[in-house]
Formats: sequence, structure tokens, C-alpha cells
Amino acid sequence: MRRFYIAITAAVLLFASAGELAYAQCSKNWSRKCITKVSPFTHNGQMNTVQMREGQKTEAVLTFNSGQDYRILVCAEETLENVSFVVYDMKGRIVFDSKTKNNTDVWDFKVKTTTQLKVVVDGGRNENSKGNATGCVSILVGFKSS
Repeated sequence: MRRFYIAITAAVLLFASAGELAYAQCSKNWSRKCITKVSPFTHNGQMNTVQMREGQKTEAVLTFNSGQDYRILVCAEETLENVSFVVYDMKGRIVFDSKTKNNTDVWDFKVKTTTQLKVVVDGGRNENSKGNATGCVSILVGFKSS
């Protein structure tokens, strides 16, 4: 039983340090640069930032409160090309796909009832790289009361 607890503790510490390492590779200046793009909405204060390699996917489940207008912004470094995102409801239905909107990096919408949505970001493919392009990607949420 003791080995089980040691293994679980080691796995948790490894997972936590891996997440911190990925976050540490993206500077705070990067985060600030992205926050300014949320305007005229108010940033909700949460940073979902990760270092990605082209072709990778990452996701975040976010909660949106009823009666507010929201902006989801996917901010990606220029080293990653063709970054796109899809927003799903919790039943897996697509509610927004940036590829159908000229690969926009924002989606503005209003929520009638409090809901959770899953944002899946695709790191895209660079035309002239060999699959080794990396860069920081942030998923940001802005809101304003209506």
C-alpha cells in the first residue's frame, strides 16, 4: 500500500512539474501581449497558456455565466501558423469553428444560461517547417455585462 501512495505522489508531482515547465517557457510578457487583445471586453483574470508544437492539440473547459457577453481569444505566437480552434458544448456538438470564419482568433457570443464549453486549439501546420515549430498559445476569456 505504501508503494501505491509513493507512486501516486510521484505521478502527481511529475504531472504538476510538467505543467509548470510548459508554462514557464512562455514569458509573462507573452501573457500581457495577449491580454490587450481581449479589449473592449474585460479579461476574466485566468491565463490558459501552454507551449505547443505544430500539429499538437490542447483543450480547456471553461464556464460561462448567464446573461453576459463573452469573447474567447486564442493568441498564438507567429512561429505557429494556421492555428485554429473549435468550441464544443459538453455533449460534443460544435458551437463554433474558427476555420469556417477565415481562421479568426476571436469568437464573441452571449450566453443565455450558465454553461461549460470546451475549447480545443489545433497548433496547425507550417508550410515550410519540418514539424518542429513551437510557440506559446493562450486561451483567454473576456466578458462584459449586457
